[in-house]
Amino acid sequence: MRLLFEVTEDGPVIPDGWNVIGIGCCGLVASDSANPARGIIALNHLHGIGDLPAYTTPESYMENYMPGEFSKGENKVTNMRVLYDEDNQDLAQAFSSYVGFMSAGKSMRCSFEVNGIPAEGSFTVVTNELAGYGTTIPFIAGIYAPADQFDSEISMLLDMCKSIQLIPNYRNLCLPSPPCPSWQYKCNDMCCNWPCKEGNMCYPK
Repeated sequence: MRLLFEVTEDGPVIPDGWNVIGIGCCGLVASDSANPARGIIALNHLHGIGDLPAYTTPESYMENYMPGEFSKGENKVTNMRVLYDEDNQDLAQAFSSYVGFMSAGKSMRCSFEVNGIPAEGSFTVVTNELAGYGTTIPFIAGIYAPADQFDSEISMLLDMCKSIQLIPNYRNLCLPSPPCPSWQYKCNDMCCNWPCKEGNMCYPK
């Protein structure tokens, strides 16, 4: 499957100074360089056959596997716990329907710690069962912040996520992109409304 995200033509709204990491063909992770307990993730197509046990649910992935996978470098994620299901399950249902009948999706509110800092986040996870041979993670996206600030920062964090758009008709990031419309410039990272920048990239604007 192809990378499901790109930034909008106006560019990402991720603040200056944040750490932004592109994960190969899988998406991005962005975190506040001043506080690792604040950030967003938008990833797809994690894991191959045999990486995760069969019948891993979205809840089980979050509590048992996500902390280890997102403990990278100096940042350690611990004490991950699903608090409750979010009221709005539209995104989870849409992605699980897109993946197929062996998939399950859930949007969840979670508590955890990053380097010992209490954090809270809202995550949507879609799992895909491989007929008893394992489980893949076709989609995970989330926003998180220090626990005592999460409610006040939801709007800002969601604005960052909204600057990343779903492209459901793309199938493989590693294949050539479709041709750009005649009125756009073809840059390495995307079709662009202005001439390509240094390194033949559309961004930074």
